[in-house]
Amino acid sequence: MTGTNDSAVSGVPRMGTLSKPAGGVCDCVVCGGQTSRQFSKMFRGTSVHYFECLTCRHLTAEEFETNLTYGGGSYFQEIDIGWEDRNKRILDVVGWIKVLPTIRLSRKSPVLDFGCGIGRLVLDLNRRGFKAYGFEPFSNDSSLSARIFNNWSKARRVLKGVSLVTCIEVLEHLRDPNAVVSEISKILIPSGYLLISTEAYVTGFHTEDWYYLNPSAGHVSIFSEKSLRLLLLRHQFEPILRINGSVWLFRSISTHRRTAIETGYFGVSELRVKWGLRRFWHQQGNSALLK
Repeated sequence: MTGTNDSAVSGVPRMGTLSKPAGGVCDCVVCGGQTSRQFSKMFRGTSVHYFECLTCRHLTAEEFETNLTYGGGSYFQEIDIGWEDRNKRILDVVGWIKVLPTIRLSRKSPVLDFGCGIGRLVLDLNRRGFKAYGFEPFSNDSSLSARIFNNWSKARRVLKGVSLVTCIEVLEHLRDPNAVVSEISKILIPSGYLLISTEAYVTGFHTEDWYYLNPSAGHVSIFSEKSLRLLLLRHQFEPILRINGSVWLFRSISTHRRTAIETGYFGVSELRVKWGLRRFWHQQGNSALLK
């Protein structure tokens, strides 16, 4: 998903807008807290300001006009140039989490890639034997697989329920992440899984040079670890695995709370990721972040 269009698209909840705030203050799109201007980036000759929530540290860009399209694949050739390597990593992650004890996934489990772009992950998952589908509201490409929907109402009607939703580099494009995560929760079966990939903003470490602060890529809503977990918990998801700094596996707890094993999975994986991140920060000379 690369667009940040504000209109309703084929049954998807309205993405919403964030207008220029008076006096440099607006409400956080995740927790509703007060924000302050933190970064400014040039885009098409004007400054796009990013506002940081003082409570959950979420970053939100003010409203700006973008009509991002795939342009025959140019988005993936000029902006998201690392998508193929990321695609391989996600395939591997889906492959190994299904064999973990207590993870109720198999190759027969239906999978939906939400915001699937050109549908490569859907294709590769099916090649590996999974029953995979995709949803991409910003594509009218008639050459896409019949397993890819561009109408959310139709996707819900046909699929009814899936065991796993992958949401890979999507959340940072959303003006209204609450509405979208709410819709995702409705298509998951009870105790279904949500695999998310999105870079996490760290106050005091990331600067205006951070590549994720990128209006040309349509990045308008950038999560901190706190804002991501807050958003997901609001829709009854809790993390059960932390794959790396940007990839998380959540499970719906709407019917069953996390088991002791799942809590242990997350605790151990979180420690491993934090240890790796601390080493990285230390190497970058940001010792203040280690406190």
